[in-house]
Amino acid sequence: MLSNPAATRAVRQLWLASAFSAGSTWTMQIALFVAVLRDHDVATLAVVELAGTVPALVVMPLAGTLADRFDPRRLAIASMVSQAVCVAGIAALLGTGALWAVTALYAAQGVCNTVWAPARQLWLHRQVEPAGVAGANAALGSISGLTIIIGATLGGVLSAWSPAYAMVVATLLQIAAAVPLLLIMRLPAAHTEPAEPAGAARATFRRQLADGLSAVRHHRLAASVVWIGIAWGCIGGAYSVLLAGHALDGLHISSAMLGVLYAVDGAAVIAGTVLAARLPARHHLPAYAIAYIVQGASWALFFVAGDVVPAAAALAVMRLSSGVIIALDTTILLATVPAGLRGRITGLHITTYSAMARASLALYGVLLTVADTRALGIASGAVSMVIGLAWWWTQRRDSPRAYLAAVSPPHAAATSSRPGDP
Repeated sequence: MLSNPAATRAVRQLWLASAFSAGSTWTMQIALFVAVLRDHDVATLAVVELAGTVPALVVMPLAGTLADRFDPRRLAIASMVSQAVCVAGIAALLGTGALWAVTALYAAQGVCNTVWAPARQLWLHRQVEPAGVAGANAALGSISGLTIIIGATLGGVLSAWSPAYAMVVATLLQIAAAVPLLLIMRLPAAHTEPAEPAGAARATFRRQLADGLSAVRHHRLAASVVWIGIAWGCIGGAYSVLLAGHALDGLHISSAMLGVLYAVDGAAVIAGTVLAARLPARHHLPAYAIAYIVQGASWALFFVAGDVVPAAAALAVMRLSSGVIIALDTTILLATVPAGLRGRITGLHITTYSAMARASLALYGVLLTVADTRALGIASGAVSMVIGLAWWWTQRRDSPRAYLAAVSPPHAAATSSRPGDP
């Protein structure tokens, strides 16, 4: 994937750290949910989830600014260590009945985790040349599918045995996530970013935060990825609810078969990230738009299908498209953004998507009282298709040339910008 051995090593270690951390989060959440439901009702679980996740959404824009302002390597390691402390605290308190303390630590873990995504991106850009960033992001994107398969299974099995033991395993996984980062802490940068404008480094934290929020307006491609992320967040927030509801009530499959569908989900996401990594840069933007369109169409077909086999096939195509989107999303978001703004733009993207996903989950909760999952699934798929078409229609003229100039080696960018080239 990368010709530079140091860059390859950096991506491998960042991948391992991400995988361990994601596995820890999955295991921790499942163990926490199981433990809460053993002693409380679903409403209590909803309060715990809300109180545990909202602080992270509030802090995320600040986390992006921190990543731009300070050494992202130190921030990433601090994120892993502080998360491990929080998860260890949850493990110690889980069986004591101190639900308020457990919820507070759950919220603290989420806040500490907000720094990781922007810090990892800045670390990645420090170690990888622009032409290799897309492949590196695709590799990191495969973790999403992997953790759906392994993380959920591990968390479920361990929690069935004992939520407390599952939480101990989550703690160990989070500690393990810091090790790969420590191994590349002193790895020299393989790519030097252009210097920031004079005075930028001396700007106050508040000014840097404001600059990051306003910068999106001046970077058209990045802004488009933010708004398409918001649009899909409106749909994707209820993904698991609609999938499980239609599978169990519409297709009348067993819970074991639902597990098979989630395995198909994870495998297809991995395949999509592998496919995206093989695409040349000139195909990234068209593939991103096509993936949104195919994702919506196949999601609608999942609800049209009356049998589990065609439904599983539609889900596989849908999540294959999702894998392409996951792999290309961050690369396209940051390609034309100055180095000094990448952390803030990443934080803003994650914040807006996550906030809309939670708002949409609440909206679907209301809509499900007047419509069934089949109707809502078909409608959401159609909306996704429209979003993909609208995105490509607004970006098809100028963005491909700007993107190629940003991600291609200098000689390739000069060649692709000749008059008359597509």
